[in-house]
Amino acid sequence: MKPYSVENGAFAELSNGQIFYQWHGKTEGPVLVLVHGLTTPSFVWRDMVPSLVTAGYRVLTFDHFGRGYSGHPKQPQTYAFFTKELTELLDHLKVSDPIHLLGYSMGGGIVADFSARNPARIDHLIMLAPAGFRAELGGFFDWAARARILGDLAMSVFGGYLIRKGAQATEQSENVDKEIIALQCHETRQTGFAAAVLSSIRHVTGKNLHSVHAQISAHNIPSLAIFASDDTVIPISGADGLAAANPSTKIVRIADAGHCLAYTHADQVNAAILDFLSDT
Repeated sequence: MKPYSVENGAFAELSNGQIFYQWHGKTEGPVLVLVHGLTTPSFVWRDMVPSLVTAGYRVLTFDHFGRGYSGHPKQPQTYAFFTKELTELLDHLKVSDPIHLLGYSMGGGIVADFSARNPARIDHLIMLAPAGFRAELGGFFDWAARARILGDLAMSVFGGYLIRKGAQATEQSENVDKEIIALQCHETRQTGFAAAVLSSIRHVTGKNLHSVHAQISAHNIPSLAIFASDDTVIPISGADGLAAANPSTKIVRIADAGHCLAYTHADQVNAAILDFLSDT
């Protein structure tokens, strides 16, 4: 993956503002779009992109609004908001053929919702530790989401600190390297970041997506979901809920992995993805 910097990417002017994106790999080949989650922008794919490119995919990464180098619109960050974001980005880049679409954590919920709304645009759907079957994050963040005005104020004061504290804890609990932790901590200090995260918590992360996955099943979209055995953010029990909603989803469970598996277990994650794409 090219270094995560403005110089190695470009900006798309969408109806809600600018989105930062990067293409990886050759200019031809099947397109694989990677959609990140709640708090960590597209540098989260650092350890996955090289192998996907080597396998022949043309990989697109981007930062959600309110994260990374993208703009900070004030609209509520609902599933419809993120579907519009991705639809406009693909249209801007003239990606019209069906794509392979992969989402991580909150991004897993976003790609599921996008696929249910736009089945003709999807070749394969891949979800990594996907949101959609856990009602709450717990603690301060759920309180802030419910408290509205007071929650907005508290999030602006304490949200970044608590997210940094959580990121730093993964160095020990999941053996996350210092570069990723430094990038995550820097992200929390950017203007508009805390507000975007809180809006997503209010409107996206707590939503149950059983009906969405039932629609994906009805559309016969080939689907893969990868869960981590020791994930405390998206518990592996979510695999049962997803399988009940869409029994045709291929479920892969990675042992001894936590929520940071995109960079702590990138080889195993990529192996599951490439095996799925080649099989189907």
